Amino acid sequence: MKWRLYITLGAMMFFQYAVWGAWTPLLSATLGGRLHATGTQVGAVYGVLWLACIITPFIGGQLVDRYISSQVFLGIAAAICSGAAWMMSQQSEVSGIINWMWVWALFFAPTLGITNSIVFHHLSKEELNEEKRERYFSVIRTAGTVGWIVASIVLTIYLKSTPKPADGVFTAIPELQLTAIFGVILTIVAFLVPNTPPNRESKDPWAFTKAFSLFKTVPGFAVFMLISFVVCTEFQFYYVTTGPFMEQGLKIDHNNISMFKSIAQYAEIICLGVFTPLSLRYLGLKKTLVIGTLAWPARYVFFALQKPVWLILASMSFHGIGFAFVFVTSYIYIDRVAPKDIRASAQSLYTLVTLGVGNFIGTLFCGRLQDYYTTFIPDPNNPGKMIAGEINWTGIFTVPAALTIVCAFAFMFTFKEPPPTENKTISA
Repeated sequence: MKWRLYITLGAMMFFQYAVWGAWTPLLSATLGGRLHATGTQVGAVYGVLWLACIITPFIGGQLVDRYISSQVFLGIAAAICSGAAWMMSQQSEVSGIINWMWVWALFFAPTLGITNSIVFHHLSKEELNEEKRERYFSVIRTAGTVGWIVASIVLTIYLKSTPKPADGVFTAIPELQLTAIFGVILTIVAFLVPNTPPNRESKDPWAFTKAFSLFKTVPGFAVFMLISFVVCTEFQFYYVTTGPFMEQGLKIDHNNISMFKSIAQYAEIICLGVFTPLSLRYLGLKKTLVIGTLAWPARYVFFALQKPVWLILASMSFHGIGFAFVFVTSYIYIDRVAPKDIRASAQSLYTLVTLGVGNFIGTLFCGRLQDYYTTFIPDPNNPGKMIAGEINWTGIFTVPAALTIVCAFAFMFTFKEPPPTENKTISA
């Protein structure tokens, strides 16, 4: 029964991130190539999800805490997301995609935290110590990264086996169709997850606000949050601009973009399982955080150089390294400095500032920056309309490279290493 539970939870995580990974790596290139979207429009499409991450997680959290079983909420949300993704795939205008993306994002955003809470709920019922619970959670969460990779492989195979649509002929957007299909599977899997009932005990709906006390009580916490915010604004250059850069700047086949970008997820799995625990044990939080932050400008420098192509593709792995080192280290830091009774709220505050506000502003920033470095020309098929012509990719990627280097040095000189949490160990 234990293995059946773990497999079910792993499948839930697998399809949760397959849904996300089906469209995120490639849609920006599709929007720019097929729909002639500007950088600002692409940034708006991607920014919807991060804006939803600011709005809905607390609403979804309150629902599953008080009124509805978590797996039921997940199943309903996944079904609605599936329908919204299918409608997005049928849109021929960016405005239509944005409208349906709102529906998709508002129901998908709260499930990111709810799937984690489902896993922790069932692991807490097992006779496991804290170290084993964290290890099992890590393994189950890794299934999500595998799901992202598999979605990229499936999409690549599908694109290569399907003839390219003729110019001027609209066909459904494949990555959004695949998102809808994975959403249907996630709906089914959600209702196979063992019951995760709401906790009907009275809870303070404003407990989250207590986490703001850390800005006063923890030395260096405000600076840490500020730097983390800036880092996350540059994080979006990988999602929003890398697809168009690979297709237009490196002349990589559109069908291969998603597969090549999944190199980051392969590196993420290796780092989460091997290098991050080793770095935390032997180098500590501060050096691990600095190394992870430096991984991102290293990648952007290769992007700015635009050659050789093989090295640029290999540098995709730096995204996985940075993601594993920075976010795992940050979550552990928050866990150490926050009092036990507000740790969950402190993690929510960090998520709001970084994945919510930071990513949202980052998508808008990099979209506008791309337009700034783009030369627009008249559309030969639509007189009076301007479309993107030559793009200065070196100028675009120099900006996040410089800002993340500054952030790495800021962490180096301002980050204060907290003492280990009592009864908490980190094992390699």
